[in-house]
Order: sequence, then C-alpha cells, then structure tokens
Amino acid sequence: MARAMYKQKGGPDGGSVTLLRPDGSQYPGSPFTGGGLPATFAATIDGNDNVWISNFAGAQSPIVELCGVRTENCPPGFKTGDQISPPGGYVGGGLQMQTDLAIGPAGDVWVINNWQDIDSCFGTPDEALSTRCGGQGVTIFFGMAKPVSAPQIGPAQPLR
Repeated sequence: MARAMYKQKGGPDGGSVTLLRPDGSQYPGSPFTGGGLPATFAATIDGNDNVWISNFAGAQSPIVELCGVRTENCPPGFKTGDQISPPGGYVGGGLQMQTDLAIGPAGDVWVINNWQDIDSCFGTPDEALSTRCGGQGVTIFFGMAKPVSAPQIGPAQPLR
C-alpha cells in the first residue's frame, strides 16, 4: 500500500477530504478533491478557519490549504473546499511523505516528514541506507497561515 500511495497523483482519482456536519452528514460538495491532494493524511485548521492538509505521497508531497466554512476569510469567489494553495499545493523545503502538520501561535505551519527513502523500507537495503526508512525531520513554513490562539480548554480560536 505504501508504494501505491507513493505513486498517487492529485485530482479526482487521488486523495480527497470529507467535511462532516455535527449531525454526521456530509457537507454539500464534499468530498473535496484537487491537484494538491494525492494522498491526504492529516488536517489542521488555521485562525481563518481554512483547512491545511498533509499528503503521504511521493518524494515531494505537497501541503494544501483549502477554503473553510467561513468563506469570508477566503479569496473572492472561493467556496468551502476550494483549494487556495497553488494547483499542485505548496511544495519544496524538504517535504516528503508527510504525516502530521500543525499551526503554531505565530501562524507557522509545522509539517512532519515520515519516510526519507521508500526503497530503504522494503527488502534488504544496503546497510548504509537502512536507517533512511524512518522520518528525517520537520519542515516549517514561517508565518504562512493565519495564527491561532492555542486554548487551554476547547477548540482553537482566532487571535483577537
């Protein structure tokens, strides 16, 4: 399965994001797909109510920003689920087969990489490469998202 996800591409045959209402029903238009969603893995919400998605696919997986439910915080003409980030998502900076992501109080987007070299995860790799199967680091995009106020109790709130 990991190799299949590694080769996955974004678009209608790629990953998707499903938004559920409090009653468990799907939000209109959900599931959402896009060119930057090859193999969705984790999600977090910024202070503008926009959704950030990590992807567990390919050597340079993108992160993606989607318009949230509060569309007044989205670019003009965008609706819930529309991709705000470029068509292929935000790439570079060492991104690869991500697992989790989070947004800090300064609006920094922290992305956790998982596998460094997928070929070292299967079979019997050369000993010098055998430790490259595990994660190799964190990529931080400074000030890229709307900051959130980290709560002591309850859901994240926009900074006031």
